[in-house]
Amino acid sequence: MATSPDHAVVLGAGMSGLFTARVLAQHFRRVTVVERDATPTDDGPRRGIPQGHHPHGLLLKASDLFDSLFPGIIAECAEHGAVRANVLTQHRVYIYGHELRQTEIGRETVLLSRPLLEHRVAERVRALPNVTVRRGWEAVGLLTTGGYRVTGVTVGRSGSGEREDLAADLVVDATGRSGRARAWLRTLGYPEPAEQRVPVGISYATRLYELPPDVLGNDRLVSVSPQPAHPRGIAFVSRENHRWSLSLYGYGDHRPTADPDEFAAGIAELAPEYVLKALARGTAVSDIQVMQYPAGIRRRYDRLDRFPEGFLVTGDALCSVNPVYGSGMTIAAAQARELGRQLRGGTHGLWRRYFRAAARITAPAWQFAVMGDAPLAGTSRLRQPGVVLGSAYMRRMARAAETDQEAAGALMRVVGMDRSPAHLFRPRLLASALRGGRPRG
Repeated sequence: MATSPDHAVVLGAGMSGLFTARVLAQHFRRVTVVERDATPTDDGPRRGIPQGHHPHGLLLKASDLFDSLFPGIIAECAEHGAVRANVLTQHRVYIYGHELRQTEIGRETVLLSRPLLEHRVAERVRALPNVTVRRGWEAVGLLTTGGYRVTGVTVGRSGSGEREDLAADLVVDATGRSGRARAWLRTLGYPEPAEQRVPVGISYATRLYELPPDVLGNDRLVSVSPQPAHPRGIAFVSRENHRWSLSLYGYGDHRPTADPDEFAAGIAELAPEYVLKALARGTAVSDIQVMQYPAGIRRRYDRLDRFPEGFLVTGDALCSVNPVYGSGMTIAAAQARELGRQLRGGTHGLWRRYFRAAARITAPAWQFAVMGDAPLAGTSRLRQPGVVLGSAYMRRMARAAETDQEAAGALMRVVGMDRSPAHLFRPRLLASALRGGRPRG
């Protein structure tokens, strides 16, 4: 552990904030995590995490990143009930109406609830001897020296007038896409980052069912993706405590609601017959929870020429991708690990090095999400030439993946951020996509 600098403050105790605190604990004598929500992570989904009721899984790269930040965390989650499933051999994945061929690629996903995952990670962070988590507090404003360097943050106790100044060598905003970083920059006379915005207009409705883990035989996950003519999809995902999450989601006017009859009708329309038979054997054990996601956002802090020393922004405040792709936690973990690498070069000029590196991390996930959403969101702002061609190619690749096991595995590796979208354009896969997956003849 470094002997200098002394103190870092992380704003936000969501997954991004926890990852960041873990990395900073290796470089600072003390780390303080400030979290507005006073609800403990083991008491169900937190109010500040609207996606907490919906399916969660650690995809390919996510599992590697989690274990690198918290060695043994995957096995620990499994000990507490998380479901480990082999990628594709225990998945039924339908993309643009094509069922990907089930094939062994030697990787697994970990399926679990958000509260279980967040609680295990939070416990690891709280166990670090130089980390303090202060719940029920929120950032009010930044402390600066001459406006060019952040020297700490003013925090206030939620629901009261109590205030306190926390001096810090580094302040990291991990409060999400609606955080106050841009407003603070304006106040200090700094430019705001350019913002790329992809209107998605998607809503999710999720209900929990009590069912045995083997209700679908060997399968532990079923995903039916939307199609342009009918932009609705479903996800049926196993999790701990013999429960399955069933989600219905849709774009634009096809948004689901919490109405039970509408929810049942949507599932009946989209779900394969074997899923409907499984549901008939189960019992609903929750109300229908609805979340709306209006737009993907990517803020280009990496393009700024001026930024205060001693301050960073991370997580969803940098890049927030449609949750249907399951890449948010992977991006956050990768950003945290990259922050650790950049801190080896000291804190001077850290913002420039970090934002540029973080932009390289988020670019593939952003590009893949935009290509996937383009034919579904119904907005002209997505119809850029490269996006349209990429989306058309994705549909060809999905058709090829019905019969071509290499194409199926490649698609899943890109979805899991184990490979960049460029991986799908290798000559062998390009030829398969153009043939539609049919054998050479």
